[in-house]
Amino acid sequence: MGGRLKVQAVSRVGLDPLVEMAEHLRNLLPGWEGSAPVESRRVPTDLRLDLGHLAHFDTDGFLIASQDSTVVGFLPSYVRSRQLVLTQPWILPEAREEGVADVLIRRALAFGERSGATDSIAHLLGGGPDEAAAFRFGLRPRFPVYRLRLAAEPARQVGSELAKLLPGRELDPDELSRRSGAADLERMDRATRGISRPMDHEYWLTQRFLRFAKIKEGQRLVGYAYGGAGQCGPVVGTTREAALAGLGWALQFAGEAPGTAWVDVLVPAPFEAAIEQLLDAI
Repeated sequence: MGGRLKVQAVSRVGLDPLVEMAEHLRNLLPGWEGSAPVESRRVPTDLRLDLGHLAHFDTDGFLIASQDSTVVGFLPSYVRSRQLVLTQPWILPEAREEGVADVLIRRALAFGERSGATDSIAHLLGGGPDEAAAFRFGLRPRFPVYRLRLAAEPARQVGSELAKLLPGRELDPDELSRRSGAADLERMDRATRGISRPMDHEYWLTQRFLRFAKIKEGQRLVGYAYGGAGQCGPVVGTTREAALAGLGWALQFAGEAPGTAWVDVLVPAPFEAAIEQLLDAI
């Protein structure tokens, strides 16, 4: 394409063209065919909502690359506590040979260093070029994340069985509005993920309008789960049983959403017990 590559933060350009680019490019990835929004539907996609959240809270890490005033790619990244997270880079196919991914990753890592991050990870949807670019900057594979698709009814059924592993309860709207137990959620996030993310919990509840359940063992809170239209999770558990029970609640929430035909679940490879249960339900 030629021309000097310029990188800037998202606040300097509109978000809508970036969302449309990402929705189109995701639809081209293996396994994501059919994920592009249908023109007749006015419901925002998960990608539009997620990118809007990051653009609002993590402007300095949401980096856009352009050549001759044309956006050729972008990379949202964010810092939670001292962890930098690089999400999927969205780059036009015709700009792949321009080294756009390398430039964006380099700038994102610099942003993380300025922000005091001591750990850097990448969440990639797939694609050899993206994996190779991350590898060049020392972002070695930790584990794959499986994307499994279940029909809504089997998802509800397996979710109901898993949720029985430990006592759990969905919070009602009044409890959610009071953010009861926020300190417990932060404790679990720090224990299981090493981060604190109150702005993300606020987003899942007030913008994604996800349902929410807590899992207990005795009197102690040991897990939580979100789920709803177009989203199964996130799920956190301080024990194997708590995580499986949380997955059960998330599957039920996602499978019960109005108009839902399929439930997509993202499961890290180390969570073998969950993968086994889900594969049996497919």
